[in-house]
Amino acid sequence: MNANLTKPKSQKPKPVVRIERGAKDRLLPKRFVRILTRRYFPVLSLTYVSSVLGIAYREGGIGRYLLQDQTAYSMALLPALWVSIPAILWIVLRGSHLYRHVASAWYIFTAALMTFLLAMSYVLLPELDYHNARGYLVATIPMMVVMYFTFVKTALPAGMAHGLSVLGLTVLLFGASIRFWA
Repeated sequence: MNANLTKPKSQKPKPVVRIERGAKDRLLPKRFVRILTRRYFPVLSLTYVSSVLGIAYREGGIGRYLLQDQTAYSMALLPALWVSIPAILWIVLRGSHLYRHVASAWYIFTAALMTFLLAMSYVLLPELDYHNARGYLVATIPMMVVMYFTFVKTALPAGMAHGLSVLGLTVLLFGASIRFWA
């Protein structure tokens, strides 16, 4: 009898879960602070700063909207929060022992679902557009692709990551302080 006929066909290897005896249960990954500082905050601040500039340019009068009006700074929070949804899901799944292996797949699925939802809002609810917010959310689709490569695949170098984070925080604080100065 042929030995090849009795061998089971090779199956896809299943993920191995290694649980350490006496280890603490945790919802967040081991290197949570590093994930925040080298992956999440730089990409979030880049999204926020580019949204502020895009909104100010679209409204006309960049000098007025960047230096005197708080509208661009407030409206830019919406795209930054929209981009954060798949990122936060990825962080939570990455910290889980059981779901670590599907974290990047869920990031892609969530981003694609959000893009589909946004596209369907144009078709099903064309009149629902609060201060052209959908236009700003459409601009986040390329940012989700950038976030996949710089957030999910690999972390940014420390110098670039901290520089982008400081830039985003500076723009956020400046936007918050315009109301007091104007």
